[in-house]
Amino acid sequence: MKKLQDEKFSKIRILIEENYKIVVCLFFVAYLFVGVNIFKDYGIPWDEEDVRYNGIMSLEYIFYGDQALLTHAEKYHGPAFEILLVVIRRILNLTRDPRAVYLMRHLVTFLLFYTSLLFFYLLCRRRFQSWKIGLLGSLFLILSPRIFADSFYNSKDIACLSLFIISIYTLVRYLDKKILRNASFHALTCALLIDVRIVGIIVPFFTIIFLGADLLITKIEEIKSTKIVRSLLIYMILLSFFTVLFWPALWPNPLYSFIGALKQMSHYPWPGNVLYFGKYINSADLPWHYIPVWIIISTPVLYIVCFFTGCSITVKLLLKDPRQFYINKRDDLIYMLWFFLPLLTVIVLRSVLYDAWRQMFFIYPAFLILALVGLTSLFGYSKIKFRRLNYKIINTIFIIIVALSLIDVTKFMVRYHPFQNVYFNQLAGKNMQEVKANFELDYWGLSYRQALEYILKNDSDSIIKIYVANFPGKINANILNAADRCRLMYVKKPEEAKYFLSNYRGHKEEYPYKEELFSIKVNEAKIMVVYRIN
Repeated sequence: MKKLQDEKFSKIRILIEENYKIVVCLFFVAYLFVGVNIFKDYGIPWDEEDVRYNGIMSLEYIFYGDQALLTHAEKYHGPAFEILLVVIRRILNLTRDPRAVYLMRHLVTFLLFYTSLLFFYLLCRRRFQSWKIGLLGSLFLILSPRIFADSFYNSKDIACLSLFIISIYTLVRYLDKKILRNASFHALTCALLIDVRIVGIIVPFFTIIFLGADLLITKIEEIKSTKIVRSLLIYMILLSFFTVLFWPALWPNPLYSFIGALKQMSHYPWPGNVLYFGKYINSADLPWHYIPVWIIISTPVLYIVCFFTGCSITVKLLLKDPRQFYINKRDDLIYMLWFFLPLLTVIVLRSVLYDAWRQMFFIYPAFLILALVGLTSLFGYSKIKFRRLNYKIINTIFIIIVALSLIDVTKFMVRYHPFQNVYFNQLAGKNMQEVKANFELDYWGLSYRQALEYILKNDSDSIIKIYVANFPGKINANILNAADRCRLMYVKKPEEAKYFLSNYRGHKEEYPYKEELFSIKVNEAKIMVVYRIN
């Protein structure tokens, strides 16, 4: 009986292996189906209006020579993706209804992330020589609650993450085959990345370093070396051309403006305060461990354990024989630098940071690849260390742990949809009330949308006076239907309003009002509250 079952499972495995492309296609089609069906559920984040305006100014400068862009404080914010969004808006003639504009933006942002997920699958499949690990890596990226939520509305940080993945893929392809076509594609993706977030300049730096290392370490013959140097020169020329082309603010004085953008990036002038371990700290005075702590407390624990395992194994192999490590595992060195170099740069430069670690999302794909290195190494170690029967038991335990962890994350994401951006793991605190006292929850203000919808549904007044604690309470009206939007009247003082709304940003305590009508909770912690005050 057991033999028959083994033969049956063996046939199934063979069938899946022979048709793995169908499995991969079904996976990505399923995720696309999910994304297209839920992108309408998210609110408008705090600064989406500002970044949208940046795209509008850039397009006005391109076609009409409007000089407002060149004097604007945000002129050095990379405009490439925002320009695309404005172009799509105009092609679709979405000029009258702001709801249609924001829904379009959220859908296109998701589609860019979806595209990058395909490239992330290719990176993982390439690194581990396994389509199964490629899919597992893609699943890890999807089941990262904060990344998942932001992939529908964060047109800055998710665009940067997405183009970082694509540019790293074109980098490893270029390093494998140093031909002009690969150099050209790589130059284009790097330029688009830089023109979204200037931190993308790291990838051209990697390109130069690793091309040089290839020439020195692998001892390429002189004729090929000349061709490689020629391809690098063409890459640099195309990179410079495309970078300026897609960034209109650089046009009057490319070199001077680019240097100015670099200076602004390293110390962006934001005077705000952030809640960190229960204290409000100025953004310019954050401790060095701010980003590492945020990554550790807001990423699934399984990924963190696997990441530290993968890093320790990678470093051990690197120190054992650096030259051989480079020849056999060059890409792992790229992933290590992808994660650690930006992190160390932010720490050393004491860069100004916002709430949480969204500005550093672009290093997260490298984090996951290193986590996969750790996970696969654990499986490989158990296979060598234990005998056949014990190996099967250990292997089964590992699989169960991974499955349960992914199921737990999935349950959170489904239960608290569309507030996956408020995810914290067990390391953040014993419960969400404790977490709320130490860290901001819905700092984006996305939950204002649901609060506004609740009021409009349950109040029949033709005009409803409301007071909101901060800016997202106003801009989230733009994603409502026009008829509902017209019923809202925003007043300047709470005593003039019928309702008071807050997402607790900068105010972790409860409010003094008595008549609470509505609240949104994540694991019993309020992220949004609505009071009736008049």
